[in-house]
Amino acid sequence: MPQVGAMLSQGLLVARQAAENATVGPVGPVPPFPQQSLDIASYPTTGLQQFGLFVIIFFPVLSVLLVGLRVYDRLKTKTFGLDDAFILMATVLAAAEAVFSYAMMRLQYLGVHVWQLPMTPFDPKIGAIINYIVVMLYNPELALVKSSVLFFLLRLGGHQLGVRRSIQVLNWSNIALMVAVLFASIWTCVPIHKYWDRTVEGHCNNEAMQYLVTSGISILTDVLVLIIPVKIVVGLQVARKLKIILICLLCSGVVVTIFSILRMRAIYFLYYPPSPPNPDPTYDIGFVYSTVECNLAIITATIPPLHGLMRKWFPRFFQMSSAKNTAYNNEGPYSGGSQGLRTIGGSNMVLKDLKSPTRSHRHSRLNSLSNSEEEILGKDRKVITRTTSVQMTYEHDQDEKKVFPQSYTGIAV
Repeated sequence: MPQVGAMLSQGLLVARQAAENATVGPVGPVPPFPQQSLDIASYPTTGLQQFGLFVIIFFPVLSVLLVGLRVYDRLKTKTFGLDDAFILMATVLAAAEAVFSYAMMRLQYLGVHVWQLPMTPFDPKIGAIINYIVVMLYNPELALVKSSVLFFLLRLGGHQLGVRRSIQVLNWSNIALMVAVLFASIWTCVPIHKYWDRTVEGHCNNEAMQYLVTSGISILTDVLVLIIPVKIVVGLQVARKLKIILICLLCSGVVVTIFSILRMRAIYFLYYPPSPPNPDPTYDIGFVYSTVECNLAIITATIPPLHGLMRKWFPRFFQMSSAKNTAYNNEGPYSGGSQGLRTIGGSNMVLKDLKSPTRSHRHSRLNSLSNSEEEILGKDRKVITRTTSVQMTYEHDQDEKKVFPQSYTGIAV
């Protein structure tokens, strides 16, 4: 997380003093180290740090690749929208954050044992400046991803009025929070440069409370964004297996929420460390939580819109999936036989002048749900197809020659 770097930068001076007094490490004599310089290739490293650097590089590269495919598909089909613009902005910020995070880990010796630190003068300003930049890039990223998801859900259309309004309110609240948190982060210290130079006169906010509160708000908005797709999918009258797949697809961001909670926990123990304090504070890569969190958010938000492109590239796989769902939906002699679908507004309906004997009809066109949300859209992928599944039983009255419904069940998608 960004704040880990700042705290470790300040604590590194104390750690180095302990290292200067050490002559033997846990694994043997401390080897001589080169003079400290900006040539990070000469810095000591460990397997833990190398793993952290791999994470910092791998996830942003994967995000850029997937978002690139998404933008390519949207531009090719001329369906580029606000959801794509927001996810693209978040990806640019994530890529920039990865560059500074890499430098932060190397310059601040994160993931390196205390006894491996170079015995040379250390200036914490370098790490604090980089950390400040990382914080400025980190804060808007998740908010942009959440807005992208919400714009995507709005783009689908066909929602109940209450659901649509909930999406809109949550979206604008998320954007307002993004702006507020960004300004609060910029002026964490007044003047601003006191953030990396604590000798300057001025004052700083209670950073622990600021970071914990903003983290808590972020987790809350994560949960709210996850609830909306669940509410949409739970009401669908489809196979349970398909319903679970849709929920998992739309709510894959729950993994991001887990990392947000881990990050918040790490922040708490960073500012309120247990007793006794950690004797090896630099041997930690909690700093990478923010990189994983942001890029996983981008990846999980990009998977559903990519479904249309995947269908084009791997048609046989999705044809097999669609065939299974079609087999489930095609039940009875009248299944799938109605093309004239319409939405039923009320719960009661009387059909007259039908002279057929008592029978049961089931009209279903839910096969399209085997596709992703993008495939639910019409051919131009701009307007959602509203589908109604209705099951009715009629009883024929021979005397009055009228037909009355005996039962009615339906679901509008």
